[in-house]
Amino acid sequence: MRNHAVNTNEFSFWYGNFQALKNLTFNISTSKITALIGPSGCGKSTFLKCLNRINERGGEVSHEGSIQVLGHDIYHPSVALPELRKQVGMVFQKPNPLPLTIYENVIFGARTHLKKVKNAELDMMVESALTRVGMWEDLKDKLNRPALGLSLEKQQRLCIARLLPLKPKLLLLDEPCSALDPAGIEAIEILTKDLKRDYSIIIVTHSMSQAKRVSDDTIFMYMGELIEMNKTTDLFNNPTEGRTAAYIEGRFG
Repeated sequence: MRNHAVNTNEFSFWYGNFQALKNLTFNISTSKITALIGPSGCGKSTFLKCLNRINERGGEVSHEGSIQVLGHDIYHPSVALPELRKQVGMVFQKPNPLPLTIYENVIFGARTHLKKVKNAELDMMVESALTRVGMWEDLKDKLNRPALGLSLEKQQRLCIARLLPLKPKLLLLDEPCSALDPAGIEAIEILTKDLKRDYSIIIVTHSMSQAKRVSDDTIFMYMGELIEMNKTTDLFNNPTEGRTAAYIEGRFG
């Protein structure tokens, strides 16, 4: 399991009486980008939100089977959710910077989760995180400006930077480019591929071309089930399942 960021074994998930995920069994490799594709409502985002258990905030949920993240059972009774969410960071479809300064956005998680952090350490976290997402040179003299004044693409970069001071192991990107223009999409894709050097990444996308451009492996889901998983080039060039072929050729979805 050392080479797996995620191990999913016979995992099923329910919102109340509705079964959103059905008997999922697969492994996701470390230090790779894995794309989740499939039509709306097929369970992609639900699975993503299971990995840091934020879907439990929405009401009655239940599950069967197991998910391990980096070898740890995330549903074990001993799991502390704040600690899990430090290790598994998530970026959503629409950029959601806080109504604070750029500086306070970057160190928000550190202020929340880390104790007795000195100001000099916070300054280093901000510089390191913004450097990692390619914005330090542009923003180093603007750190006290409102984050909401940034462009959407830079807001999304900032949301990624906000995760990094907590040193997560797994990054979850849920349609991170859906609100962006073509230039913003390209910038986030380049950043995502660069982040793969240090993080395992799972990206949900409706864009077949985006999945082909950025991911190493691709999972195709349909109606809560795993239909096919393979290396991205193999899945798109030679799918083994008819439903996979139909979806990527645009015949449904």
